[in-house]
Amino acid sequence: MDLLGDVLCSLNVFSHSIGIFKIGGSTHLHLTAMPTNFAFIFTSTEGECWIEVDCCPPRQLHIGDSVLILGGRAHRFGASLASEQKSFETLWAANGLPKFGETRDKPIYLSVDETEDSSSLLSLAFTVDEPAHHSLLKLLPPYIFVSKGSQLDTWLSAAFGFCQRELSHNTPGFSATAMNFTNLIFGEFVRSYLNSADLPHESWMRGLSDPRIGRALAMMHTRTAEQLMVSTMAKEVGMSRTSFARIFKTLVGQSPIDYLINCRMHKAAQYLLEGNHSIGKITEMIGYHSERAFRQAFIQRFGLSPSQFKKQQQKI
Repeated sequence: MDLLGDVLCSLNVFSHSIGIFKIGGSTHLHLTAMPTNFAFIFTSTEGECWIEVDCCPPRQLHIGDSVLILGGRAHRFGASLASEQKSFETLWAANGLPKFGETRDKPIYLSVDETEDSSSLLSLAFTVDEPAHHSLLKLLPPYIFVSKGSQLDTWLSAAFGFCQRELSHNTPGFSATAMNFTNLIFGEFVRSYLNSADLPHESWMRGLSDPRIGRALAMMHTRTAEQLMVSTMAKEVGMSRTSFARIFKTLVGQSPIDYLINCRMHKAAQYLLEGNHSIGKITEMIGYHSERAFRQAFIQRFGLSPSQFKKQQQKI
């Protein structure tokens, strides 16, 4: 089983905006901190650009370089960070652009003091699951930098061309294609990081380093409808219950039962967002016999009942 692929599929992108920013050399933009489920992607498509994420050193984006900013962190960007600073939110509102968190039906085009040597950026803004509640998102750093020449290039180039075409000739169905691009690019950023990063702290990724724990993790992700017990999983992977529980927690950072509950709750959230099943059916699909027990576990994980969670996400 491709466990990483399964976890990547659990990444939920909700509201999204995509577009092109043109920023003159005399100005750089500053965005204040947003809610922690906000994320931003910038790709330099023309000129040079500097970007500084809150509490991190500045990084230069050469043409083709990209950055993913997570956790809604404050950041500033432009051809020179020594230039005049302008409020991104103020310019956003002044240009009649949608409230942050709303989905657009056409690309955004934002021009600020544009000149012949302006920086040009493909820009994406979107909301995701609350990082603290997602086993993958909480592993990620404040930002992920990807240089030109990566596997992302094909998708970023296609997304930029898509925005250029839609700015000239906006056609029906834009939001669906934009959402697909956002999901694809975001997922590829995360995949690129996880396949190249050293993850020294406890996580499910470290759990994969032990084949026995890896098999147990795969069980939890693929057999959510079964009544899996710690003793059952230990037996299937050829370990004693005590050794299995100890090694699992050492590598993953959670007890097997806590990880299983979290896995089931994220599956439930996916099913709710798909909208194809009743709460009663979802209860069965994730291994619960009681809707009450399922609701209690869901509330403990997300702070909302299943029905409240679904309504909230439909509003985004």
